Amino acid sequence: MDDTWTSGLIPLIGAESFTDIIGRVADLGIVMSRDGKVLGVFASQSFRRKDVLARYEGRQLRDTFANESIAKFDARLNDFLTKPEPARSVELNHKGEDGHDGFPVRYSFHEIGESGKILMMGRDLRSIAEMQQQLVAAQLTLEKDYEARREHDMQFRVLMASIDDAMIFVSLPDGTVKDCNPAARVLLGKQGGDLVGVSLDQLLEHKDKSKGALVDRLVGLANENAATQITIKSRTPSRIVSLRPVLFRNGGDQAMLCRIVTTAPEALKSDSLQSNLTGLYERGADAIVFVDTAGTILSANEAFLNLADVTHGKALKGRSIVDFLGRGSVDLNVMIENAARSGMMRAYTTRVTGEFGAERAVEVSTTHVQTGAEAVFALILRDISRVDNTRTETKQLGEVDMQSVIELIGSQSLRDIVAKTTDVVEKMCIETAVELTSNNRVAAAEMLGLSRQSLYVKLRKYDLLKSGT
Repeated sequence: MDDTWTSGLIPLIGAESFTDIIGRVADLGIVMSRDGKVLGVFASQSFRRKDVLARYEGRQLRDTFANESIAKFDARLNDFLTKPEPARSVELNHKGEDGHDGFPVRYSFHEIGESGKILMMGRDLRSIAEMQQQLVAAQLTLEKDYEARREHDMQFRVLMASIDDAMIFVSLPDGTVKDCNPAARVLLGKQGGDLVGVSLDQLLEHKDKSKGALVDRLVGLANENAATQITIKSRTPSRIVSLRPVLFRNGGDQAMLCRIVTTAPEALKSDSLQSNLTGLYERGADAIVFVDTAGTILSANEAFLNLADVTHGKALKGRSIVDFLGRGSVDLNVMIENAARSGMMRAYTTRVTGEFGAERAVEVSTTHVQTGAEAVFALILRDISRVDNTRTETKQLGEVDMQSVIELIGSQSLRDIVAKTTDVVEKMCIETAVELTSNNRVAAAEMLGLSRQSLYVKLRKYDLLKSGT
């Protein structure tokens, strides 16, 4: 501590208090008059800007602060003079001088006895500010790394999906599948499911039935020669295939990539339809979702993930399609009931709400693809938001005879003409809703945004009551 800065200060507050304050409380201290003039300045040995503090004596302290801190200093000083509150601190930025950068300090105000002078104790915040800057820089770096990883993952997925050969990644030493491409699911008969987590022993037959024998043999072949392959029989469907294993390191752990090809080309020809359908499902432009009768999502393709703003297919596990439909269970009931009754339902218009609230207009075609105890329905959703936005708002109103409306002009008031036209439109909307919901009046009321009682009133009004639900 420089004695020239403190020679006039120690008598003001006492040597003991001065030493205690420096050692325990502050990085720097400023004694000033009640009008803000600097009377003395001191700093701890660790403070790095003593040369700047030495020039503060005799100046108005507010002149040493950056513009954004002057008003904060004036307000805090005025509050302290009115009612001293030494516990409340304020963060102020000293401006840079002589080419040096400014520095932030957290000050607390203290009254010195009855002398009327004010002691400002300061804690240097530069280390905190530097740490915050490092954290921001680290966060930006992490975000860049995340984007780079996401781009890499997308490129990997596109590459794997475009490869015709079946490829599976196997974890070692347990021999379970960690990842695979669509061609592998087709070749090994897992189009409707996933190979991830399945053991090689469940997929391939091997003479040695002991656990891990097949994996050990593949690892041995891979260590001998990267071009060596093994011919083996797959379980479902039963066919002869060749495996070529390649070992590699993944995050310090050993893993294996297996390229699988069939040795019977004619077997693949019989599966061309399945392969084409799988390719359509995996890479099709329209969203495809398979659901059960309750609306639980069984599987969904990449186009649906994009439509619903869902990051990964695993996020859909156990969820209902109702979560993404604009009218929720009303939409689901209409589509499922019509498809269950007639086998399919075409061009049902609704809206899909994404994970983050974005809505898109869609046309949904629903097909009853599997009957029995566990019925399955396929929903094909086509994004028509661009088409929907370009449609004109003035469509013809179906059964409304515009010529008849024109003929009423002059014989009836405008209010009566509009009332009659409105009744026709209202009746048409109610008839359409009742028809879409197969006369389910609860669902129809929900679709129209009416209470059940209001719907019954309108059904009586237009003589649309009939037996049913």
